[in-house]
Amino acid sequence: MSDAGAVRAFRSATHREGGVEPRLVAMRDFLANASDVEVARNRGLIESQVEAVATQQAETAARMLADVLARDPQGRYPRAVDAVLRWWVVQPGDGFVETWSTLEQALANGPRPLERALLEVLGGLDPRAPVRHWRVAATSRVLERLEERFEQPSRHLDHDLWRLLPVVAPPGAPTGRGDWACVLGDRAAARGEESEARTCYRLAFERGCAAAAPRLAHRLAVEGHRELVGGDPGRAVRFLYEAAMLDPDHAEYGELHRAAVAARDGRPAAGTRPGSAAALVPAAAELLERGDDMGAVRLLRRGLREAEDTDAGGPDPDMWPVRLLLGALEDHDAMVAGAARDLFERHGAAWSRRTPLGPGLVLHRVARADPELAAALVESLPAELRSGRLGRAVSTAAAYRILASGVRALGAGRPEVARARADLAERLLDGDEA
Repeated sequence: MSDAGAVRAFRSATHREGGVEPRLVAMRDFLANASDVEVARNRGLIESQVEAVATQQAETAARMLADVLARDPQGRYPRAVDAVLRWWVVQPGDGFVETWSTLEQALANGPRPLERALLEVLGGLDPRAPVRHWRVAATSRVLERLEERFEQPSRHLDHDLWRLLPVVAPPGAPTGRGDWACVLGDRAAARGEESEARTCYRLAFERGCAAAAPRLAHRLAVEGHRELVGGDPGRAVRFLYEAAMLDPDHAEYGELHRAAVAARDGRPAAGTRPGSAAALVPAAAELLERGDDMGAVRLLRRGLREAEDTDAGGPDPDMWPVRLLLGALEDHDAMVAGAARDLFERHGAAWSRRTPLGPGLVLHRVARADPELAAALVESLPAELRSGRLGRAVSTAAAYRILASGVRALGAGRPEVARARADLAERLLDGDEA
């Protein structure tokens, strides 16, 4: 086909009424047959066709735009880019990851990379316009890109991806960069990348994220315990001193620090008892990090038995961290709930900062074993956690279990108990709806 013929065919096809397919065929034929000069001359028409497709199938228009930019890398096509993104966030299809990758690659060498283009487009939209499942998928993808692109993501807080996080995130998600750095720390910790987790938690703490302090302190305490057992008390002192300063209410860290100082100075370690929670939890954490789950379970079981043998009055409430960890490892919800009750009685509303397992896992297990305790734990959470996805999910699960127990109480002839549980469930569900 000649240059002039390609142009005529393209113009003719774009003037016909029809759906997406005729426009795609016309665009493909034009890009394949027209010269560079004619492509540049018809940029306005090309852009209008991408915009028209975007209103009907945004993800198809994204692939169409990628073809155009590959054929005409000098073209800007700002209206087409904005149209594709604007319709994509409100009418996403099923191929989110593929579309993100297509757009990211297509815009990588232009004046507006994908993250910057999204910032500009979303900044001009009503915040209610992007649908929730697009927001959830986009938030996950931005976090993944931060982890893929940067060896240590906390060193690049000026990047547009960090600015994009609070813009794409659904309601209830973190807003500050410190909070997002803490989220990345949680993700790194879940993958077993302790060094990166510590880096992210440290930056999150420096940026004002209070939730990062106990997480960082726990990991520093584990590292300090490892150094103490490995024969380098000098390094152990540094790690454990910082852990105790970050989380002064966690007495076990101070106890371990005193033991490390004594070992460094050649004095007997009068602080940490070998079978105490302060010694058992870091030792079990070290075994878990090495993949020795059964070794950690055996260590914790032995520690609990020894504590029970020396305390005839019943379970030692100071051993709640051991029971919490052992219950989670053995899938023993009742043990987790009992330990969580001791934790809550000791630390009150600060319980979510004291638990070595993280509030999500504790709430999930407690909701199955003791929904009323789960309700109390949720109600004591900080507002940002209580109103987020975790708080809503646990509130709903606990409410339905409490309602079931109320029905059983009514059947057993205890209407006052049933009424109290119905009131509690209603309060939890009202909070979920809010």
